[in-house]
Amino acid sequence: MSTIVGTSNRIIEINLSTSEIDEFEVTENDRRQYLGGKGLGLKLLYERIQQGAEPLGEENWLAFMMGVLMGTGAPCSGRFSVVTKSPLTGIMLSASCGGPFGMAYKTAGYDGLLITGKATSPVVVVVDEDGARISNGSHLWGLNTQDTQQRVNPEGKAGVLAIGPAGENGVRFANVASGHRFVGRGGVGAVMGAKNLKAIVARGKHCKIVPADPKRFVKAKKRASAYIARNPTTADDYRHFGTASHVKWCNAAGILPVRNFIRGSHPQADQVSGETMRQRYNSRPRTCKPCSIMCGHKGTLPDGTTCQVPEYESLGLLGPNLGIFEPDAIARLNERCGLLGLDTISAGAVLAWCMEAGEKGLIQTELKFGSVDGLHQALDDMAHRNGWGDQMADGTRCLAERYGGSDFAIHVKGLEVPAYDPRGSWGQGLAYAVANRGACHLSAGMFALEVTFGLLDPYTPCGKARFVRFFENLYAAVNSLVTCQFTAFAYTLEPPVVKYTPAWLLRWIMRYLPWLAIGLTDVSVYSALWRSVTGEKLNQWQLLSAGARIHVLERLMNTGDGISRKDDTLPQRMLTQARGDDPEGRTVPLQSMLDDYYRLRGYDLLGIPTKKILSRLGIEPKWERHTDSRIAHFKLTRPKGKRLKRLYLSVLFWFVGRAVEAGPRVDRDVRQICAALPEGLTFSLGVAPDGPAMIVGKDRRGKIRYWGGDTTDRLIDVKLTIKNIEAAMLLFTFREATTTAVARNRLIVDGDIGIACSVVRILDVVETFLLPKALARLAVRRYPNWSPLRKYGGRILIYLRAVLGV
Repeated sequence: MSTIVGTSNRIIEINLSTSEIDEFEVTENDRRQYLGGKGLGLKLLYERIQQGAEPLGEENWLAFMMGVLMGTGAPCSGRFSVVTKSPLTGIMLSASCGGPFGMAYKTAGYDGLLITGKATSPVVVVVDEDGARISNGSHLWGLNTQDTQQRVNPEGKAGVLAIGPAGENGVRFANVASGHRFVGRGGVGAVMGAKNLKAIVARGKHCKIVPADPKRFVKAKKRASAYIARNPTTADDYRHFGTASHVKWCNAAGILPVRNFIRGSHPQADQVSGETMRQRYNSRPRTCKPCSIMCGHKGTLPDGTTCQVPEYESLGLLGPNLGIFEPDAIARLNERCGLLGLDTISAGAVLAWCMEAGEKGLIQTELKFGSVDGLHQALDDMAHRNGWGDQMADGTRCLAERYGGSDFAIHVKGLEVPAYDPRGSWGQGLAYAVANRGACHLSAGMFALEVTFGLLDPYTPCGKARFVRFFENLYAAVNSLVTCQFTAFAYTLEPPVVKYTPAWLLRWIMRYLPWLAIGLTDVSVYSALWRSVTGEKLNQWQLLSAGARIHVLERLMNTGDGISRKDDTLPQRMLTQARGDDPEGRTVPLQSMLDDYYRLRGYDLLGIPTKKILSRLGIEPKWERHTDSRIAHFKLTRPKGKRLKRLYLSVLFWFVGRAVEAGPRVDRDVRQICAALPEGLTFSLGVAPDGPAMIVGKDRRGKIRYWGGDTTDRLIDVKLTIKNIEAAMLLFTFREATTTAVARNRLIVDGDIGIACSVVRILDVVETFLLPKALARLAVRRYPNWSPLRKYGGRILIYLRAVLGV
């Protein structure tokens, strides 16, 4: 048995069209810049795949990539990544998976497998210590995923990737089986099927993987294992109940999908909880090796059949999302999807859309919410593209485009939304919208911070963009190492700086000083493991920088295929329709968070990486930028050198808005003007195109209220818009009066002119109170002749009420 220190860097490259098989080594620079796994897979495909390549065409590539930690015994490192172009979304797809394949491939002596072309007939790729070969797979065509694995691996000693009928028939959300695990949301199975690739068999255990620095590795491994063992989620919840433990707290938080995301909770949710599943099926862990979390579970159905206990996403989308709360029915639907090679999230979302479309009369179907009748047949039809199943096999987005119902088509960029309703977790909503592969709960996992651990207020946009960026970078790095993302729960929450900080202080810092919270976050256990295995120095900031490079590269590849701001959105239901069980009627205020996110990422307002950020990360632009006339009203770049001006205006708008709210309680003139305004009126003053703003309204009790600066999803009756930031500076450095700005066409009024004039008069009075006489004479049209008591007494009261809210 040969020994590999850290990683072999050996990649096999296969062209199925020509049957050519080559081998090459990854450069040390690429390994360091992109780590391995997902990152290295993206880099290699960026060099090979052509812009505009058809996902189901011969020109598409598949990359199966191992991580540097695999085979070393590092906790939860028995995973691999797959990268390709998705037939469901038309953009890049990356995913990771456990199961036996990754370990078998790595111990065969290789770190990756690249496949392109199309075989003339079904084939199986076999990899062992002597290299790769292509063998006939025609006798396997038509078999389900389990039978295929048994046929090509009768002794159970190899690692196998296999597709089922869904992949063979080009279902756009077909996945791939690796033992009892599945990979490839977005259609990896369909890409394999389009290449006539039925299975990949890895016969490993020929190589021993050892770390470059054994002493340092033992120390890092011990630290990582201790964190996992101390964390309640990784040590208790997942080990005993699997991810089905999410059901209870998702239901309590109102983010459980019920009847195609119409509601966020249901009184029968306990019937499908992890605790119920454990008791009903006598479930026990079924782990990926080496893993101490053991989130996967198997159990026994009442009829004696052994089954894989559904994980939370499968439970949510095939259960409550369809109005079904019968655990046996959900378990059987989950098993059926696995055998056919169907992604359970997309399959459940498609079935839910069909049920609601049927209720609304858009299609004719026998599928009904709350009924299991016809569901197994629907899944079979979907996988084999029989009858109506041929339509369902193309996904929710295509169904809505063909038959209507886009307002209840629950997807982002074509990828169906997982089982966390973003209306109860606004940070997760932003994460869904900007995720590179479409709606993905694993791109940033904000639901964990907002709901699972309760560290962030789920109903505020404050700080969410910064946390989404941080966790995108972290998870991109984690999926490139490759190790389980659940380790992040333990590695980020168990270090002393977090563990021993009072909960109230931690929440306050995370909300109001997110940059400080992120700066204090310790993820050095990942970089310590990397260094001990490879022998190369890498601190946690370099690790996160590599994660940023990987994420931005994937975004760059997507923009080459047309992705831009218009696509970074959420289903209409999440933006405009509140959950049926939410008395406060909340929806996701996406746009303000999106602007913050683009700024932090270094994207322009179209959501396209700028040359500056690409240069900083060392990414060479290869594909042409995409432009779209529908978003031409956005400026392509932000004004340079104006951050201080934006900050100044933001603070001033906040202060003036608070002062306007206080005005009627202090001054009779303001009170009289406000009394004449209609109830329910809302007006805003802001800076175009994306500058700060203030919103003020009159509530039903007749009181003037300052509503903040977020104009997203708020109906505004009268808009006063300053044309640009320079004009705003003229106005708010008090070199020009409001009326003068209107006369010189620097301020545009949208709405009732009479009300706009009243608003200007209110601003003039308030500015008179706020400013010294010398400045007030410049800022207002006519300086009033007030008594000292009114002027100075009112000024004191205005300041007290504006600053302290008293």
